[in-house]
Amino acid sequence: MRSMKIKRLFVVIALLLNLFISGCWSSHEVNTLGISVCLGIDKQKNGYLVSEQVINPKAIASQRAVGESPVVIYTGEGENLQEIITRMTTISSRKIYSSHLRMVILSEDVAREGIADIIDHLLRYHEYRTDFYFAVTKGVSANDILNTLTPVEAIPGVDMYKKLKMSFDEWAPIKAVKIVELANDLAADGINPTINAVELVDDSNKTDSTDVLKKSGNFEKISFTDIGAFKKDKLIGWLNETEAKGYSYIIGDVKHTSGYAAVGEGITVSYNVLKADSKVKASIVDNQPSIDVEIKLDYVITQVTGKLDVSVTDNIEIINKMAEDRIKSFSEEAVRKAQELKTDIFGFGERIHVKDTKYWKTIKENWNDIFANIPVNIRVTAQIVATGDITKSMTQKD
Repeated sequence: MRSMKIKRLFVVIALLLNLFISGCWSSHEVNTLGISVCLGIDKQKNGYLVSEQVINPKAIASQRAVGESPVVIYTGEGENLQEIITRMTTISSRKIYSSHLRMVILSEDVAREGIADIIDHLLRYHEYRTDFYFAVTKGVSANDILNTLTPVEAIPGVDMYKKLKMSFDEWAPIKAVKIVELANDLAADGINPTINAVELVDDSNKTDSTDVLKKSGNFEKISFTDIGAFKKDKLIGWLNETEAKGYSYIIGDVKHTSGYAAVGEGITVSYNVLKADSKVKASIVDNQPSIDVEIKLDYVITQVTGKLDVSVTDNIEIINKMAEDRIKSFSEEAVRKAQELKTDIFGFGERIHVKDTKYWKTIKENWNDIFANIPVNIRVTAQIVATGDITKSMTQKD
C-alpha cells in the first residue's frame, strides 16, 4: 500500500512538472526563439536606434568552425522601445527573446537626455529579468559596442557581463549596477544613480595577429573605464579612475583591489586590499548638516621596491599611514568632483533623512545644491595583515 502511494505521488509530481515546464515557454518552442544577450540603445533625431545582439545558434551549436559570427545584430528605429523591438520580427525569422539578457548598453546621448522611460520599460515588461548589468558608452555608439566581437568569450554580451562582474569584485574603480538598484536610486530622495562607462580600446599596435582576432575585423577591445554620475535620471559627468576608486571606498563597494604608493625616496610599496568597510554618519548642528565617513581596511603587501624591511614595527606604521593618506586622498577627490557636479551619488542625503526626518523635509527639494557645500570629514584606518613570505626587499642587503 505504501509503495502504491509513493508511485501515485511520483506520477502527480511528474504531471505537475510537465505542466510547469511546458507553461514556462508560453506558446513558444525553443527553436523558434532568438536569444538576446545584449541590448543597445542610441539616440536618433526622432527617437531611438535599438540594437539587439542575438545568439547565432548555427555558429554556436556547430562542433566545427562555420566561418560565421556567433551573434547577429538586429536594429530598429522609432519612438517606442517595445514597438521597435516587436517590429524586428519583420527582419528576424525568430521571435527575439529577452529573458537571458546580460547587458544593457546606453549611449552617452541617451543617458544625458534621461533614462527614466527606458528603466520603466525594462522593469514593467515581464520578459526581462532583473539580473543584467548597465553601462554607458564613451566616445562610441551603443551599436558600435554590440558589433565588436570578443577574442575570449564567443558571445560578446556574455563576455561584457563576466568582465564587469569580475572587475567589480576585484578592482575598486568599477561599478556593476543592476536594474533594481538603479531604479531604487532613481526613486529615492537623497541619492543619485551611477553607471559604469564602456568604451573601445584600440590594441592594433599591442596585440599579435591571431585568427580569432582577425575575425572581428579590428583589434579594438571592450573596456570598462570611468563611472558616470547622474542627477536624477540624467548623466551629468564622469568620475575618473581615481575619483571612482574613492567613491567605491566611501559607499562600501570595495571587495578586493590593488594599489601602490611611495613610502620614501626610491621606496614603493604595492598592496592588495582584502577587506574594506565604510560607515557614514550624518550630523546636524544649528541647521547645518555635515557628514563623517570612516573607512577601515585590511591589506597585504605584495611588493616592495627599494630598501625597506617590513618586519620592523616603525616601518609597518609608516606603510599604514601611507595607505591611509592615499585612500583618503582618493575619497576626498571623489567628494570634490560630486560637489562640483552638484549631485549626491553617495547617499548622504539619505543619512540626513534618517537622522532628522523633519529637517530633511525642509531641505530635500534643494538637497543637491546644499550637498555641494557641506563639510565631509573622512577618516581612514589601514591595517597590514600580512607582509608576504619575505621581509626585506630583493635589493636590500644586510
